[in-house]
Amino acid sequence: MKHVTRRITVGALSAVVVGTMAGVTTWALAAETPAELPVRLIVGTKLGADTAAPLRTVSTMGVRTLDTAGPAQQAMASLRAHTLEVSAARSAKVIAALRSDPAVAYVEVDRVRKVSDVTPDDPMYTEGHQGEINQVRLPAAWETTTGDAVKIAVLDTGVAKVGDLTGAVTGGWNYVSNNSNTTDDAGHGTTVASIIAARGDNGAGMAGGCWSCVILPVKVLDRNGNGYDSVIAKGIVYAADQGAKIINMSLGGPEYSKALSDAVAYANRKGVLVVAAAGNAGNTASRNTKMYPAALTDVVAVGATAKGSDARASFSSYNKSGDSWVDMAAPGVITGMDRYGVYHTDQSGTSFAAPMVAGAAGLIKTVHPAYTGWSLQLSLLSSARPIGSWNKFGMLDAAKALTIATDVTPPAITGMAPRAGSLNRATITVTPHGVADGGSRISKVNLYADGVYKAQSFTAPYTLKYNSAGRNGTVKLQLRVYDKAGNETRYDRSIVVDNGLPAVKITSAPKNKAKVKGTVRIKATASDANGVRRVELLINGKVKSQDTSSPYAFSFTASKQPNPMKVQIRATDNAGNVRLDTARTYTR
Repeated sequence: MKHVTRRITVGALSAVVVGTMAGVTTWALAAETPAELPVRLIVGTKLGADTAAPLRTVSTMGVRTLDTAGPAQQAMASLRAHTLEVSAARSAKVIAALRSDPAVAYVEVDRVRKVSDVTPDDPMYTEGHQGEINQVRLPAAWETTTGDAVKIAVLDTGVAKVGDLTGAVTGGWNYVSNNSNTTDDAGHGTTVASIIAARGDNGAGMAGGCWSCVILPVKVLDRNGNGYDSVIAKGIVYAADQGAKIINMSLGGPEYSKALSDAVAYANRKGVLVVAAAGNAGNTASRNTKMYPAALTDVVAVGATAKGSDARASFSSYNKSGDSWVDMAAPGVITGMDRYGVYHTDQSGTSFAAPMVAGAAGLIKTVHPAYTGWSLQLSLLSSARPIGSWNKFGMLDAAKALTIATDVTPPAITGMAPRAGSLNRATITVTPHGVADGGSRISKVNLYADGVYKAQSFTAPYTLKYNSAGRNGTVKLQLRVYDKAGNETRYDRSIVVDNGLPAVKITSAPKNKAKVKGTVRIKATASDANGVRRVELLINGKVKSQDTSSPYAFSFTASKQPNPMKVQIRATDNAGNVRLDTARTYTR
């Protein structure tokens, strides 16, 4: 996966930079110190004032007037302004004199602006070893943002906190050894992390995609680069629970895994973007074989392009005709840093294309903090530059990706069961009606009771269960429907909950253990705050008759019943709660 053509240690690189800067400093001192460089000023005049007045004010102070003729002078005249130049030594007095002139509206330093693309001063970039950065338009993206403290999980061999990753790596977890030691014992994970978040424009090393992003190291691969699906799945869940907004997995293999699929779905539901390498089977018979986790739903699968080219790298897995599991591409022959702080050029593999996408996603998340993983994915894919049918969307365009709008239309819900004001008890089945979303699609439906979370469903018809045990009276149910872009719609409904048992009592009947004959008559009372549905006569556990109106009266022929006979009266209220009066045993 890795082809090293050049190594530059941090120490050697620093020596080169220091030597070069020493030469520049010597040259500058021989010519002129920075303090002797002239200061340019822009002076604006007030509306209606004599525009020549400021020039007269400083005419004897050694000031040179610029833009005295031609289009430059005409443009400044339209702005009612002048450009002046004065020595640094005299600039303070000149500025004070101009600001005291009643004709002057403002005085400001004529500042220097840079080209729109941010150019980092990291030697690996300035010396031409990171051409991949320009290829995906990262400098243009950096003009908008160089990142923020977006947490990006690197599920790999660990990450070393060295070189350009110093201060960029937070605590993580090692699922290979089940401890907190996330030291990189192979080197792969550190290289991946450096591509994502190497600190740029610091005069040393290289520039990663997101200079201020935070790396969460999750070690799921051993020193040989191998890891079980169960270990990787745990790492995905951990990263999502730890607040990672983006997960990078530069790992994979053939054959679907339900555990990985469930773990990715878990992360997706938490709004996390998952990025994975498409694989390096391009030169084998498995060149089009789906690799996992890359081929899972809602994972951005990244293929690799050749060095300095939009052409597919020969090693990259790719889509066969009619297939679309490889989503997009990024440069696959890149510069990265290893676990010892050594910088390598021509690192090859889709393992190194994926983190270029993850780093760009960190920039998008910085500009659009509310974007979910789905929205980040939309931004990446819809902005990609078409480069061929071997991947679905095309080459990463980091600058354009920052400009993509997301779905802002809330999902629909038209109703829910149970009906408003209905009487309920125990475990209540709650089902939303008319749930739909035409944009990012439904992500989940959550159920709350009186503002307290109770249940969640991810699949239609989104049936949820609410255990109302211990509750009596009015309960406000609320369904919160979310789409994958994070939009939310709420639907409220109040119901009545009755978990209290009805009262029931025999008021007239033979005494317990009495001998009975002929027609036996029993009377009872029953009551409940929400009404009694029915009262029943049970003999030896079987219903013999029922009454639905008070007073409740029953009778039976003793000779037709078993001997002995266990007689009970059972009341059921309108919510379905049941209570039995004390049993009486009769004999014939």
